Amino acid sequence: MAESSSVQSLDRAFDLLEALCRSHGGMTIGALSAETGLHKSTVHRLLASMCARGYVHRDAVTSIYRAGMRLCELSSAIVDNLDMVDIVRAPLERLSHETGETAHLAMQEGRDIVYVHKVESGSGAIRMFSRIGMRRPLFCTGVGKAMLATWEDAEVRSVWQESDVRPWTERTIVDEAAFFQEIGRVRRMGYALDNEENELGVRCIAAALPDYRGRAVYAISLSAPVGRMTDERIAELRGPLLSARAEIEAAMGVAPVRR
Repeated sequence: MAESSSVQSLDRAFDLLEALCRSHGGMTIGALSAETGLHKSTVHRLLASMCARGYVHRDAVTSIYRAGMRLCELSSAIVDNLDMVDIVRAPLERLSHETGETAHLAMQEGRDIVYVHKVESGSGAIRMFSRIGMRRPLFCTGVGKAMLATWEDAEVRSVWQESDVRPWTERTIVDEAAFFQEIGRVRRMGYALDNEENELGVRCIAAALPDYRGRAVYAISLSAPVGRMTDERIAELRGPLLSARAEIEAAMGVAPVRR
């Protein structure tokens, strides 16, 4: 009986914590009681325990409760211990095998992306110029734009203003207004395109891998020669790419968060 009661208390505590994480600006005991269906005394008791451990913070003036920074500390520790290459290796191999196209994993580093894993196209007809360790700007790559689309506008603008914005190819977007229109399209579509903006003759479709906050510093992509990567082909690749992203997110233990 005691064990059952402890499990019930744990379930209730998680209900409260999840409600606080979803809230904007925090919640009162009364609001939490109404949302979870728990008695106010139960809510108060559980919140007191979570406050003591740093998982919840109470504003002494307003008596509003918010999720505490201890959650961020734990989440950061989990993310730091993830080996992204190990996590994405099998899904990327399946994605490349299924589509016959070259698949990449890239990570953000400063104002650039760095390719950290690559699965070459099974056809082997044309090898992509990309290589592990290659660095390219965030603003003109599919993976970079996919990541930036998960960031706040102020962060995106900072990256743009601090980058060496120049035409890597004749198709590179170098106008700030046009660039932000492109980021808006990425947010609406849920994936990004590189239309020969980084390398002439190559098109790419990319999807971000957001963390628990919905912010991404990793992205995956499929690349192919422009002659094969038609708009129709892009439409065909969208499903497999987003399915691979969902598989990777599940392995990361991250619930999908979409803008």
